[in-house]
Formats: sequence, structure tokens, C-alpha cells
Amino acid sequence: MNKRILILIIVLLTTSVVILLITNKNTFSQSIVIGTGAQLNLGSGTDVCASTYGNITGNVTGSGYQCAQPLPVEMISFSASVNVSNVVLAWQTSFEINNLGFEIYRSGKNNTSEWNKIGFVNGGGTRNIQANYTYTDSKLSTGKYYYRLKQIDNNGNMQYYNLNNLVEIKPGNKFELSQNYPNPFNPVTKIDFVIPYDSRVTLKIFDISGREVYTIINNELKTADNYSVSFNATNLSSGIYFYKLISDKITIVQKMIVIK
Repeated sequence: MNKRILILIIVLLTTSVVILLITNKNTFSQSIVIGTGAQLNLGSGTDVCASTYGNITGNVTGSGYQCAQPLPVEMISFSASVNVSNVVLAWQTSFEINNLGFEIYRSGKNNTSEWNKIGFVNGGGTRNIQANYTYTDSKLSTGKYYYRLKQIDNNGNMQYYNLNNLVEIKPGNKFELSQNYPNPFNPVTKIDFVIPYDSRVTLKIFDISGREVYTIINNELKTADNYSVSFNATNLSSGIYFYKLISDKITIVQKMIVIK
């Protein structure tokens, strides 16, 4: 009888799918490896918990209770603040295990059905001290946005953290024309401006003598919003130029420098 039991045990151990039927609550100090393809069947009243560095990769079934496996990152907080058209995301962790970093995602404008990756912040690997992270999402149009983090460890495992509240970017309360960036530049630069209410606007480039050399926007009707446009100075020579935003009630001028 003992020989038959031994043979049966050997057969079970060499089978590709091992079924463990547990009906009692037991504490094991040694490691129990439940490999991929194996099945752990939990009887009623049975609890199975992974240790701090443990992992369960096989299938877990049955009426027993499986404790949640510990996360590689303990998140303390995740918040956002708005500065004109910029959103500053800030989050804090209490400890990290094998943390590669965080991918940052933003929903489409007024849309939570699609997420777009907008950046990445390196993680701290493994550490048992508090860590602070920030990321700035710049030059956004008006609208409501949602954010989430995708934490990734060095083994490719991941965990999502959603920002609990939406972030709203509102148009400014006055016309604004920002300094172009980069400046000096060659050959492309960005020009940001704010339209506080629906109005027709013109944006033109002039040389140092006051001669008009390029028109970016010509008397177009723009809704209240924060705008960013590109200007390509390939056809202009090096020198100082001025760009002018014109509306029905205001004119704003800024200087730019082309270096070739």
C-alpha cells in the first residue's frame, strides 16, 4: 500500500497540471511554488496569501479566499494642480520594490474612453523611504482632462493608479501673447496666445523696419481658448523680427530672433 501511494505521488508531481486541494487553513513557513499552468483549488474556509515578495502565477479556484498580492509600490497620494494652461501632477510613495518607473496617461479632451501616453518618470528601484514625483503637462487647450499612472517594475508587471478628480483648463480672462519658444531659434518656433472670448484675430510677422513678412492667422474667428501655433522661418534671414496679435479691441507685440 505504501509503495502504491509513493508511485501516485511521483506521477502527480510530474504531471504538467498539478491540482492542490486544500480544505484546512495551514501556515507554511517554506515557499510553495504554484507555477504557470498549475491550479490551486481552495476549499471553504481556506485562506491563501502571498508574502511580501511572493508571487502566485497559476490559476486559483474554489470557494476559499485569496488575499490580494502585495503591490510593488505603496502610493500615498496622487494629485494635480493647474497653472494657466499647464497641469502639474504630483504623487508620493511610501516604499517601492523593483520599480522601473511610471508612464503618465491623459484622456482625450472631454473624453475618458481613450488614454494617450504623454510621458515617463523613472522610478526608484527598491527602497523603503518616502519618494516624491512630479510631471508637468504643458500648453493644454481648454477642456476637462483625466489622468492616470501606469507603474511598471523591472519584470514588466504593472499597476494603474487613477487621479480621483478631473482637471479643467479654462480660458484666460484677457488677451495674452507669450514669448515664443525657443528664442532665438532656427528655423521653427512656437507662439502661444490666449483668446478670452470668441473674436476675430490676426497674427502677423514683421521685420525690424516694420515690413510685413508673414501672416500666420488672417482675421479668423477663434473661440475662447488657449492656442499654440508653429512658425517656420526657413525663408527669413537672420535678424530681429516682431510678431503681432491683433483683435477687435487690442494689439500685442512681442520680439523674436532668428539665427542661422
